[in-house]
Amino acid sequence: MKISTPTQLREYYQQTEIAEEYIAKRFSEPLNIVEHQRQVKLINKIIAERGIKNILEFAPGPARLTIDLEATDGTSIDFSEKMISIAKQRMGVVGKKWNFIKGDILTIKLKEKYDLLFCIRFILHFQQEEREIIYQQARSALCKGGYLVFEALNKKKVERIRNILGRKNYHIYDKLYTRQELEKEVERNGFKVLQTYPILNNFWCQAILSRPCKMLGMKSASVKIINLLEKIPSSQPYEWIVLCQKK
Repeated sequence: MKISTPTQLREYYQQTEIAEEYIAKRFSEPLNIVEHQRQVKLINKIIAERGIKNILEFAPGPARLTIDLEATDGTSIDFSEKMISIAKQRMGVVGKKWNFIKGDILTIKLKEKYDLLFCIRFILHFQQEEREIIYQQARSALCKGGYLVFEALNKKKVERIRNILGRKNYHIYDKLYTRQELEKEVERNGFKVLQTYPILNNFWCQAILSRPCKMLGMKSASVKIINLLEKIPSSQPYEWIVLCQKK
């Protein structure tokens, strides 16, 4: 069954098995490790360069990204009690202060204002109507001139990949964007795109190296090679980290 509504998403990520196995599955492939490293590096870069102090995160899951941020204090909102429980445990192990709130991001009312809001693997799971609500919630939560950072999948690259690999393998809905569609959606919802940072610049070469190397017990070497390939520029990366500013 295709998961494509807010209710279906809530039910899926509230499952104990999904929450408990998320981290292990997410870091099982060298390609996913490099993607994670790149996402963390870019968010940390934005925080440092923009002098961000007050941070909000939508949908942290089990603190996949949060635990690796150089920031030590912030707030995350998630509707999955199990995900929040795991996130708190993981953050506690590394001694980081972080406030986790259980709530529905589509309806929650926040009193505090934030300098930056980031959400990875979240906005793209929703249809247009819900995405517009998320943008509204982001605008409401951000201070004047605040920043929104999120992940966008490149339609020209990802659509072809999924057609080849079989769409049935992707059971959660993902919005795919051309660069023009992405900029129009962001502008229409009260933000301005400041920069897009590419991730997985050479997907096919990187993917070919990932699983075979893992199966041969060369996971660490594969991560290093995939990272080297990431330095080769491409006009069509797998995804972008999008840096926007509230208008």
